[in-house]
Amino acid sequence: MSAAVHVTAVSDDTLEDVTMLALAGELDFTNAERFHYDLQESIGSEPCDLIIDLSDLTFCDSTGIQIFLAVRKLVHDRGNTIALARLHPRLERLFHLTGLTDAFSVQPTVDDAIELLRSRQSS
Repeated sequence: MSAAVHVTAVSDDTLEDVTMLALAGELDFTNAERFHYDLQESIGSEPCDLIIDLSDLTFCDSTGIQIFLAVRKLVHDRGNTIALARLHPRLERLFHLTGLTDAFSVQPTVDDAIELLRSRQSS
């Protein structure tokens, strides 16, 4: 049994219309449903760009990947952008092997993700 995934909202008053979250733990079929609910609650119903810091998410199975893709679709359908930052090395390999690095804006740091979103908002 894996450790639960914790979704933490990160506040940054300098960011407008951006939700920033940090994930920690392991994401698999045993906790995916709760994670999906927590993620949707954190995003809310208002359109916003999304940054997810994955530095403390140490495991993700195919169920977790499906949730990331569902959240990506939700954010994109609202006309917004999602950026993933600081992928844990295990996740970075998984995202590379599955082609998810092409589906997401993957950034090495949170600051890089913020800069990416700011540049897209200003254009």
